Amino acid sequence: MYYFKTLAGALVIATLATIQGISAANSDNDPLNVLMITGGGWHDYEVQQEILERGLTDRIGNIEFTIDFESGAESEFRLTRHENTDWAEQYDLVLYNHCHTEVGSADYVERIVDAHVENQLPAVMLHCAVHSYREDTNRWFEFVGARSHRHEGHQPFTVEVIEPHHSIMANFPRTWRTPHGELYEIVELMQGATPLARAYGIDTERYHDVAWINKYEGVRVFSSTLGHHNETMGHDVNLNLVASGLLWAAGKLNDDGTAADGFEGERGHGWISIWDGESLDGWRASENTESFWVEDERIVVDGPRSHLFYEGPVVGGDFKNFEFKSQVYTYPEANSGVFFHTRFQDHGWPQHGYEAQVNATHGDPRKTGSLYAVNDVMDDAPHDDHEWFDYYIKVDGRDIKFKVDGEVVMTFAEPKWREGTISLDRGTVSLQAHDPNSRIYFRDLYIRLWPD
Repeated sequence: MYYFKTLAGALVIATLATIQGISAANSDNDPLNVLMITGGGWHDYEVQQEILERGLTDRIGNIEFTIDFESGAESEFRLTRHENTDWAEQYDLVLYNHCHTEVGSADYVERIVDAHVENQLPAVMLHCAVHSYREDTNRWFEFVGARSHRHEGHQPFTVEVIEPHHSIMANFPRTWRTPHGELYEIVELMQGATPLARAYGIDTERYHDVAWINKYEGVRVFSSTLGHHNETMGHDVNLNLVASGLLWAAGKLNDDGTAADGFEGERGHGWISIWDGESLDGWRASENTESFWVEDERIVVDGPRSHLFYEGPVVGGDFKNFEFKSQVYTYPEANSGVFFHTRFQDHGWPQHGYEAQVNATHGDPRKTGSLYAVNDVMDDAPHDDHEWFDYYIKVDGRDIKFKVDGEVVMTFAEPKWREGTISLDRGTVSLQAHDPNSRIYFRDLYIRLWPD
Protein backbone atom coordinates (compact mmCIF):
# COMPACT_ATOMS: atom_id res chain seq x y z
CA MET A 1 0.00 0.00 0.00
CA TYR A 2 1.52 3.32 -1.02
CA TYR A 3 1.75 5.82 1.77
CA PHE A 4 0.87 9.10 0.09
CA LYS A 5 -2.12 11.12 -1.04
CA THR A 6 -2.75 13.73 -3.67
CA LEU A 7 -3.20 17.20 -2.24
CA ALA A 8 -5.99 19.32 -3.66
CA GLY A 9 -5.24 23.00 -4.02
CA ALA A 10 -2.41 24.77 -2.28
CA LEU A 11 -0.71 22.95 0.54
CA VAL A 12 -0.47 24.90 3.76
CA ILE A 13 2.95 24.28 5.23
CA ALA A 14 3.07 24.13 8.99
CA THR A 15 6.65 25.03 9.77
CA LEU A 16 7.65 24.70 13.39
CA ALA A 17 8.98 27.85 15.00
CA THR A 18 12.75 28.20 15.06
CA ILE A 19 14.15 29.28 18.41
CA GLN A 20 17.67 30.62 18.29
CA GLY A 21 20.13 29.60 20.96
CA ILE A 22 18.60 26.24 21.91
CA SER A 23 21.17 23.47 21.81
CA ALA A 24 20.50 20.16 20.10
CA ALA A 25 18.92 17.36 22.13
CA ASN A 26 21.58 15.39 24.04
CA SER A 27 19.40 13.10 26.16
CA ASP A 28 18.08 9.73 25.08
CA ASN A 29 14.65 10.87 26.26
CA ASP A 30 14.60 14.10 24.25
CA PRO A 31 12.87 14.10 20.87
CA LEU A 32 14.92 14.02 17.70
CA ASN A 33 14.82 17.56 16.34
CA VAL A 34 15.01 17.13 12.56
CA LEU A 35 15.33 19.91 10.02
CA MET A 36 13.89 18.94 6.62
CA ILE A 37 15.34 21.00 3.77
CA THR A 38 13.08 20.56 0.75
CA GLY A 39 12.17 22.28 -2.50
CA GLY A 40 13.82 22.99 -5.82
CA GLY A 41 13.18 21.89 -9.37
CA TRP A 42 11.75 18.83 -11.16
CA HIS A 43 10.08 17.10 -8.18
CA ASP A 44 6.76 17.25 -6.36
CA TYR A 45 8.17 18.56 -3.09
CA GLU A 46 4.87 19.97 -1.85
CA VAL A 47 3.49 16.44 -1.64
CA GLN A 48 6.75 14.72 -0.70
CA GLN A 49 7.30 16.81 2.40
CA GLU A 50 3.99 15.52 3.75
CA ILE A 51 4.81 11.96 2.65
CA LEU A 52 8.09 12.09 4.56
CA GLU A 53 6.90 13.94 7.66
CA ARG A 54 3.86 11.72 8.15
CA GLY A 55 5.53 8.48 7.08
CA LEU A 56 8.57 8.98 9.30
CA THR A 57 6.54 10.18 12.28
CA ASP A 58 4.46 6.99 12.07
CA ARG A 59 7.60 4.85 12.03
CA ILE A 60 9.79 6.80 14.46
CA GLY A 61 8.52 7.85 17.85
CA ASN A 62 9.73 10.94 19.70
CA ILE A 63 10.64 12.93 16.59
CA GLU A 64 9.86 16.52 15.63
CA PHE A 65 10.25 18.18 12.23
CA THR A 66 11.06 21.73 11.19
CA ILE A 67 10.34 22.10 7.46
CA ASP A 68 12.17 24.62 5.31
CA PHE A 69 10.46 24.95 1.93
CA GLU A 70 11.73 28.47 1.30
CA SER A 71 13.07 27.70 -2.17
CA GLY A 72 9.74 26.54 -3.53
CA ALA A 73 10.36 25.16 -7.02
CA GLU A 74 13.51 27.16 -7.75
CA SER A 75 16.58 24.99 -8.34
CA GLU A 76 19.02 27.91 -8.10
CA PHE A 77 17.73 29.20 -4.74
CA ARG A 78 20.09 29.90 -1.83
CA LEU A 79 18.39 29.36 1.52
CA THR A 80 18.40 32.24 3.99
CA ARG A 81 19.24 29.95 6.90
CA HIS A 82 22.40 28.73 5.21
CA GLU A 83 23.72 32.26 4.97
CA ASN A 84 24.04 32.23 8.77
CA THR A 85 26.93 30.52 10.52
CA ASP A 86 24.91 29.24 13.50
CA TRP A 87 21.97 27.68 11.63
CA ALA A 88 22.85 24.10 12.62
CA GLU A 89 23.20 24.48 16.38
CA GLN A 90 19.66 23.59 17.42
CA TYR A 91 19.09 20.44 15.33
CA ASP A 92 19.94 16.77 15.84
CA LEU A 93 19.84 15.85 12.13
CA VAL A 94 19.15 17.41 8.73
CA LEU A 95 17.11 15.55 6.12
CA TYR A 96 17.81 16.91 2.62
CA ASN A 97 15.11 16.16 0.05
CA HIS A 98 15.80 19.05 -2.29
CA CYS A 99 17.08 19.74 -5.79
CA HIS A 100 19.30 22.83 -5.80
CA THR A 101 21.40 21.80 -8.77
CA GLU A 102 22.04 25.30 -10.12
CA VAL A 103 23.57 26.86 -7.01
CA GLY A 104 27.14 27.43 -8.10
CA SER A 105 28.69 29.10 -5.06
CA ALA A 106 31.53 27.13 -3.51
CA ASP A 107 31.54 29.42 -0.47
CA TYR A 108 27.85 28.73 0.15
CA VAL A 109 28.38 24.95 0.02
CA GLU A 110 31.47 25.20 2.21
CA ARG A 111 29.41 26.95 4.91
CA ILE A 112 26.78 24.20 4.83
CA VAL A 113 29.27 21.37 5.17
CA ASP A 114 31.40 23.24 7.71
CA ALA A 115 28.33 23.65 9.92
CA HIS A 116 27.71 19.91 9.83
CA VAL A 117 31.32 19.19 10.77
CA GLU A 118 31.54 21.84 13.47
CA ASN A 119 28.32 20.64 15.14
CA GLN A 120 28.84 16.94 14.28
CA LEU A 121 25.36 17.15 12.76
CA PRO A 122 24.31 13.97 10.90
CA ALA A 123 22.48 14.11 7.59
CA VAL A 124 20.14 12.10 5.38
CA MET A 125 20.34 12.71 1.62
CA LEU A 126 17.42 11.71 -0.60
CA HIS A 127 17.36 11.51 -4.39
CA CYS A 128 18.29 14.87 -5.95
CA ALA A 129 20.08 16.00 -2.79
CA VAL A 130 22.77 13.53 -3.84
CA HIS A 131 23.66 15.63 -6.89
CA SER A 132 22.69 19.10 -5.74
CA TYR A 133 25.35 21.83 -5.58
CA ARG A 134 27.30 20.20 -8.39
CA GLU A 135 28.67 23.43 -9.88
CA ASP A 136 32.16 24.63 -8.95
CA THR A 137 32.69 22.42 -5.90
CA ASN A 138 33.52 18.85 -4.89
CA ARG A 139 32.90 19.35 -1.17
CA TRP A 140 29.23 18.39 -1.37
CA PHE A 141 30.01 15.10 -3.12
CA GLU A 142 32.67 14.32 -0.52
CA PHE A 143 30.12 14.96 2.20
CA VAL A 144 27.38 12.90 0.50
CA GLY A 145 29.83 10.07 -0.21
CA ALA A 146 29.29 9.74 -3.96
CA ARG A 147 29.41 11.68 -7.19
CA SER A 148 26.44 11.81 -9.57
CA HIS A 149 25.52 14.23 -12.36
CA ARG A 150 22.72 12.51 -14.29
CA HIS A 151 20.14 9.74 -14.29
CA GLU A 152 18.72 7.09 -16.60
CA GLY A 153 15.27 7.27 -18.17
CA HIS A 154 12.07 7.05 -16.14
CA GLN A 155 11.43 3.35 -15.65
CA PRO A 156 11.13 0.90 -12.74
CA PHE A 157 14.23 -0.94 -11.61
CA THR A 158 15.08 -3.72 -9.18
CA VAL A 159 16.92 -2.84 -5.98
CA GLU A 160 19.30 -5.53 -4.70
CA VAL A 161 20.69 -5.56 -1.17
CA ILE A 162 24.49 -5.63 -0.92
CA GLU A 163 24.83 -5.63 2.89
CA PRO A 164 21.84 -7.63 4.24
CA HIS A 165 23.26 -7.76 7.77
CA HIS A 166 23.79 -4.04 8.14
CA SER A 167 21.29 -2.62 10.64
CA ILE A 168 19.81 -0.23 8.05
CA MET A 169 18.98 -3.11 5.70
CA ALA A 170 17.70 -5.56 8.33
CA ASN A 171 14.05 -5.04 7.33
CA PHE A 172 14.64 -4.47 3.62
CA PRO A 173 13.64 -7.20 1.12
CA ARG A 174 16.55 -8.93 -0.59
CA THR A 175 15.14 -7.46 -3.81
CA TRP A 176 12.48 -4.85 -4.46
CA ARG A 177 11.00 -3.70 -7.76
CA THR A 178 10.26 0.02 -7.56
CA PRO A 179 6.76 1.04 -8.74
CA HIS A 180 8.34 3.80 -10.85
CA GLY A 181 11.90 4.94 -11.10
CA GLU A 182 14.70 7.29 -12.03
CA LEU A 183 18.00 5.50 -11.48
CA TYR A 184 20.91 7.80 -10.73
CA GLU A 185 24.23 7.10 -12.42
CA ILE A 186 26.89 6.95 -9.72
CA VAL A 187 30.26 7.70 -11.28
CA GLU A 188 32.28 7.59 -8.07
CA LEU A 189 31.76 6.26 -4.55
CA MET A 190 34.04 8.15 -2.19
CA GLN A 191 36.64 6.42 -0.06
CA GLY A 192 35.08 5.62 3.29
CA ALA A 193 31.54 5.25 1.93
CA THR A 194 29.90 1.82 2.29
CA PRO A 195 27.34 0.73 -0.34
CA LEU A 196 24.20 -0.95 1.01
CA ALA A 197 22.07 -1.56 -2.10
CA ARG A 198 22.36 -1.31 -5.86
CA ALA A 199 20.28 -1.53 -9.05
CA TYR A 200 21.12 -2.48 -12.61
CA GLY A 201 20.65 0.26 -15.18
CA ILE A 202 19.34 -0.90 -18.53
CA ASP A 203 20.44 2.35 -20.22
CA THR A 204 24.02 2.27 -18.95
CA GLU A 205 24.19 -1.54 -18.77
CA ARG A 206 25.86 -1.56 -15.39
CA TYR A 207 25.07 -1.48 -11.68
CA HIS A 208 24.70 1.76 -9.73
CA ASP A 209 24.63 2.10 -5.95
CA VAL A 210 21.27 3.37 -4.70
CA ALA A 211 21.91 3.49 -0.94
CA TRP A 212 25.08 3.93 1.10
CA ILE A 213 26.50 5.34 4.31
CA ASN A 214 29.36 7.74 4.72
CA LYS A 215 31.32 9.15 7.64
CA TYR A 216 32.70 12.53 6.75
CA GLU A 217 35.06 14.06 9.32
CA GLY A 218 33.14 12.21 12.03
CA VAL A 219 29.66 13.07 10.68
CA ARG A 220 27.29 10.22 9.84
CA VAL A 221 25.57 10.57 6.46
CA PHE A 222 22.98 8.20 4.95
CA SER A 223 22.13 8.60 1.26
CA SER A 224 19.51 7.06 -1.02
CA THR A 225 18.87 7.92 -4.66
CA LEU A 226 15.34 6.46 -4.57
CA GLY A 227 12.27 8.68 -4.61
CA HIS A 228 11.82 10.74 -7.79
CA HIS A 229 8.15 9.79 -8.09
CA ASN A 230 5.66 10.07 -5.23
CA GLU A 231 4.74 6.41 -5.68
CA THR A 232 8.29 5.40 -4.85
CA MET A 233 8.92 7.99 -2.14
CA GLY A 234 5.68 6.99 -0.39
CA HIS A 235 6.06 3.23 -0.68
CA ASP A 236 6.38 1.31 2.60
CA VAL A 237 9.69 -0.23 1.52
CA ASN A 238 11.22 3.17 0.78
CA LEU A 239 9.86 4.87 3.91
CA ASN A 240 11.21 2.02 6.04
CA LEU A 241 14.62 2.48 4.40
CA VAL A 242 14.61 6.23 5.04
CA ALA A 243 13.49 5.69 8.65
CA SER A 244 16.28 3.18 9.22
CA GLY A 245 18.86 5.46 7.64
CA LEU A 246 17.68 8.39 9.73
CA LEU A 247 17.82 6.40 12.96
CA TRP A 248 21.28 5.09 12.09
CA ALA A 249 22.60 8.56 11.32
CA ALA A 250 21.15 9.85 14.60
CA GLY A 251 22.61 6.93 16.57
CA LYS A 252 19.16 5.56 17.42
CA LEU A 253 19.20 2.28 15.47
CA ASN A 254 20.04 -0.97 17.24
CA ASP A 255 22.40 -3.47 15.62
CA ASP A 256 19.47 -5.78 14.82
CA GLY A 257 17.65 -3.06 12.86
CA THR A 258 15.14 -2.14 15.55
CA ALA A 259 14.63 1.40 16.79
CA ALA A 260 16.29 2.33 20.08
CA ASP A 261 14.09 2.43 23.15
CA GLY A 262 11.69 5.34 22.97
CA PHE A 263 11.96 5.77 19.20
CA GLU A 264 9.58 3.06 17.93
CA GLY A 265 6.60 4.72 16.19
CA GLU A 266 2.96 3.73 16.60
CA ARG A 267 2.88 2.05 13.19
CA GLY A 268 5.98 0.05 14.01
CA HIS A 269 9.31 0.20 12.27
CA GLY A 270 9.97 -1.96 9.22
CA TRP A 271 6.45 -3.19 8.38
CA ILE A 272 5.56 -3.50 4.68
CA SER A 273 2.01 -3.73 3.42
CA ILE A 274 1.51 -6.75 1.16
CA TRP A 275 -2.06 -5.84 0.20
CA ASP A 276 -3.12 -2.62 -1.55
CA GLY A 277 -6.55 -2.50 0.12
CA GLU A 278 -8.35 -2.29 -3.22
CA SER A 279 -7.67 -5.36 -5.35
CA LEU A 280 -6.06 -8.80 -5.36
CA ASP A 281 -3.09 -7.58 -7.39
CA GLY A 282 0.01 -9.47 -6.27
CA TRP A 283 -2.05 -12.46 -5.09
CA ARG A 284 -3.00 -15.64 -6.97
CA ALA A 285 -5.85 -17.98 -6.08
CA SER A 286 -5.81 -21.71 -6.74
CA GLU A 287 -8.94 -23.69 -7.62
CA ASN A 288 -12.30 -21.90 -7.18
CA THR A 289 -10.99 -18.40 -7.61
CA GLU A 290 -14.47 -17.04 -6.89
CA SER A 291 -13.92 -17.78 -3.19
CA PHE A 292 -11.94 -14.51 -2.81
CA TRP A 293 -12.88 -10.93 -3.61
CA VAL A 294 -12.41 -7.41 -2.24
CA GLU A 295 -15.22 -5.44 -0.65
CA ASP A 296 -15.16 -2.38 1.64
CA GLU A 297 -11.35 -2.44 2.08
CA ARG A 298 -11.23 -6.07 3.16
CA ILE A 299 -10.53 -9.41 1.53
CA VAL A 300 -13.69 -11.52 1.67
CA VAL A 301 -13.17 -15.28 1.93
CA ASP A 302 -16.38 -17.20 1.24
CA GLY A 303 -16.78 -20.25 -0.95
CA PRO A 304 -15.45 -23.69 -1.82
CA ARG A 305 -11.89 -24.75 -1.10
CA SER A 306 -9.25 -22.42 -2.48
CA HIS A 307 -6.04 -20.76 -1.35
CA LEU A 308 -4.88 -17.22 -2.09
CA PHE A 309 -1.07 -17.00 -2.39
CA TYR A 310 0.98 -13.82 -2.15
CA GLU A 311 3.23 -13.36 -5.20
CA GLY A 312 3.74 -9.59 -5.08
CA PRO A 313 6.77 -7.31 -5.40
CA VAL A 314 8.19 -7.99 -1.92
CA VAL A 315 10.68 -10.70 -3.03
CA GLY A 316 7.78 -12.45 -4.74
CA GLY A 317 6.74 -13.92 -1.40
CA ASP A 318 10.02 -15.76 -0.81
CA PHE A 319 10.12 -15.25 2.97
CA LYS A 320 12.28 -17.04 5.56
CA ASN A 321 12.58 -15.12 8.83
CA PHE A 322 9.69 -12.71 9.18
CA GLU A 323 6.80 -11.32 11.16
CA PHE A 324 3.27 -11.25 9.70
CA LYS A 325 0.25 -9.43 11.04
CA SER A 326 -3.32 -8.97 9.90
CA GLN A 327 -6.75 -8.18 11.24
CA VAL A 328 -9.24 -11.05 10.92
CA TYR A 329 -13.03 -11.28 11.35
CA THR A 330 -14.89 -14.60 11.58
CA TYR A 331 -18.53 -15.58 11.19
CA PRO A 332 -20.03 -18.48 13.22
CA GLU A 333 -18.95 -21.94 12.06
CA ALA A 334 -16.23 -20.47 9.85
CA ASN A 335 -12.90 -22.22 9.27
CA SER A 336 -9.85 -20.71 7.62
CA GLY A 337 -6.12 -20.34 8.09
CA VAL A 338 -2.94 -18.54 7.15
CA PHE A 339 -0.30 -20.79 5.58
CA PHE A 340 3.35 -19.73 5.68
CA HIS A 341 6.58 -21.06 4.18
CA THR A 342 4.26 -22.41 1.50
CA ARG A 343 4.22 -22.24 -2.29
CA PHE A 344 1.58 -22.01 -4.98
CA GLN A 345 -0.27 -25.10 -6.11
CA ASP A 346 -3.28 -25.01 -8.35
CA HIS A 347 -5.55 -27.34 -6.34
CA GLY A 348 -5.81 -29.25 -3.07
CA TRP A 349 -4.64 -28.44 0.44
CA PRO A 350 -1.17 -26.83 0.48
CA GLN A 351 1.51 -29.48 0.79
CA HIS A 352 4.28 -27.11 1.87
CA GLY A 353 4.70 -25.17 5.07
CA TYR A 354 2.58 -24.77 8.18
CA GLU A 355 -0.95 -23.49 8.80
CA ALA A 356 -1.91 -20.94 11.44
CA GLN A 357 -5.50 -21.98 12.13
CA VAL A 358 -8.42 -19.52 12.13
CA ASN A 359 -11.50 -20.97 13.85
CA ALA A 360 -13.63 -19.74 16.73
CA THR A 361 -16.77 -21.92 16.52
CA HIS A 362 -16.32 -24.43 13.67
CA GLY A 363 -16.66 -28.07 14.68
CA ASP A 364 -12.92 -28.70 14.27
CA PRO A 365 -11.53 -28.67 17.86
CA ARG A 366 -8.32 -27.00 16.67
CA LYS A 367 -8.95 -23.30 17.25
CA THR A 368 -7.35 -20.00 16.25
CA GLY A 369 -3.72 -19.94 17.30
CA SER A 370 -3.10 -23.59 16.49
CA LEU A 371 -0.05 -24.56 14.50
CA TYR A 372 -2.39 -26.95 12.76
CA ALA A 373 -1.96 -30.61 13.76
CA VAL A 374 1.49 -29.82 15.22
CA ASN A 375 0.91 -27.72 18.33
CA ASP A 376 -2.81 -27.04 18.75
CA VAL A 377 -4.98 -24.69 20.77
CA MET A 378 -7.86 -27.01 21.60
CA ASP A 379 -11.57 -26.35 22.17
CA ASP A 380 -11.55 -22.70 23.35
CA ALA A 381 -10.64 -19.96 20.87
CA PRO A 382 -8.83 -16.82 22.05
CA HIS A 383 -11.42 -14.58 20.33
CA ASP A 384 -15.13 -14.43 19.50
CA ASP A 385 -16.98 -14.40 16.20
CA HIS A 386 -18.28 -11.09 14.88
CA GLU A 387 -15.25 -9.13 16.06
CA TRP A 388 -11.98 -8.03 14.49
CA PHE A 389 -8.87 -9.47 16.11
CA ASP A 390 -5.14 -9.01 15.50
CA TYR A 391 -3.34 -12.13 14.29
CA TYR A 392 0.46 -12.22 14.48
CA ILE A 393 2.92 -14.84 13.22
CA LYS A 394 6.68 -14.82 13.74
CA VAL A 395 9.29 -17.18 12.32
CA ASP A 396 12.82 -16.78 13.65
CA GLY A 397 15.11 -19.60 12.62
CA ARG A 398 13.31 -22.70 13.93
CA ASP A 399 11.12 -20.81 16.42
CA ILE A 400 7.46 -20.04 15.66
CA LYS A 401 5.23 -17.76 17.70
CA PHE A 402 1.55 -16.80 17.32
CA LYS A 403 -0.23 -13.92 19.05
CA VAL A 404 -3.91 -12.99 19.16
CA ASP A 405 -4.64 -9.40 20.19
CA GLY A 406 -1.11 -9.08 21.49
CA GLU A 407 -1.22 -12.17 23.71
CA VAL A 408 1.02 -15.16 22.96
CA VAL A 409 -1.20 -18.19 22.25
CA MET A 410 1.30 -20.66 20.75
CA THR A 411 5.05 -21.20 20.58
CA PHE A 412 6.86 -24.03 18.86
CA ALA A 413 10.53 -24.86 18.40
CA GLU A 414 10.85 -27.06 15.34
CA PRO A 415 13.20 -29.98 16.07
CA LYS A 416 16.19 -30.32 13.79
CA TRP A 417 15.18 -33.84 12.84
CA ARG A 418 11.82 -32.73 11.39
CA GLU A 419 11.71 -33.40 7.65
CA GLY A 420 9.17 -33.38 4.85
CA THR A 421 7.18 -30.63 3.22
CA ILE A 422 5.30 -29.67 6.40
CA SER A 423 8.28 -27.97 7.96
CA LEU A 424 10.15 -24.68 7.93
CA ASP A 425 12.05 -23.86 4.79
CA ARG A 426 11.05 -20.61 3.07
CA GLY A 427 8.10 -19.49 1.00
CA THR A 428 5.07 -17.26 0.82
CA VAL A 429 1.89 -16.76 2.85
CA SER A 430 -1.54 -17.95 1.77
CA LEU A 431 -5.11 -17.33 2.95
CA GLN A 432 -7.47 -20.29 3.07
CA ALA A 433 -11.05 -20.68 1.87
CA HIS A 434 -12.04 -23.87 3.67
CA ASP A 435 -15.64 -24.56 2.63
CA PRO A 436 -18.79 -22.78 1.34
CA ASN A 437 -20.08 -22.25 4.90
CA SER A 438 -16.97 -20.39 6.11
CA ARG A 439 -17.07 -16.60 5.76
CA ILE A 440 -13.94 -14.73 6.89
CA TYR A 441 -12.58 -11.21 6.38
CA PHE A 442 -8.93 -10.17 6.27
CA ARG A 443 -7.55 -6.62 6.19
CA ASP A 444 -4.32 -4.72 6.93
CA LEU A 445 -1.87 -7.45 5.90
CA TYR A 446 1.75 -6.62 6.72
CA ILE A 447 5.11 -8.38 6.66
CA ARG A 448 8.33 -7.43 8.43
CA LEU A 449 11.42 -9.19 7.10
CA TRP A 450 14.56 -10.17 8.99
CA PRO A 451 17.89 -11.44 7.65
CA ASP A 452 17.98 -15.11 6.66
